Amino acid sequence: MSTHSSRQYQGIMTSFFPICIVLGSMCVSLLSAEAEITVSGQVGSTAVLPCKLQSVGTETPHIRWLTESEIVFERVLGEESYQAEGYEDRVDVPEEELRKGNCSLVLQNLSLTDAGVYTSYQIVKRTKRSTSVKTKTEEINRINLSVQEKPPEKRTEIPTDDAGMKCPHPPIMVLSLISCLLLQFFFA
Repeated sequence: MSTHSSRQYQGIMTSFFPICIVLGSMCVSLLSAEAEITVSGQVGSTAVLPCKLQSVGTETPHIRWLTESEIVFERVLGEESYQAEGYEDRVDVPEEELRKGNCSLVLQNLSLTDAGVYTSYQIVKRTKRSTSVKTKTEEINRINLSVQEKPPEKRTEIPTDDAGMKCPHPPIMVLSLISCLLLQFFFA
């Protein structure tokens, strides 16, 4: 490469690099601006709706999960938790995880009626100099839960040859053949 071509190439790359940085940061900001996360699961399975406390201070963590129509779960660390009707013994934010700032909602035995948007909130109590206590509810995130029916169970039979031996799948046979050829090529 000639010196002129080399300088021209460096000039193009030097002017192209800042454009890449700007476009990359725009993509990152657009991705991080997405406020709603989608989680999906099948009927009967367990879904974890992610949540991380925004601030872990000296206050006892207090978390609340709601749907558009009701409070689904509420926990104040060290106290009894609340589980809405229909969610009893199926929802939890484990205390040991909440101590670490993980407020993810574990929803077991999913049903089709569980589908919807779930919003997590952190309840923050602030004590003023006087004896009054102000409570502030801060939204953490919104999770769109989709629930699908279980696909019908398929019985898969492994094809056998005439001798009754199980035949490997074609991709495995092709990969084995290519591996043998490559070994022969390199060690020949």
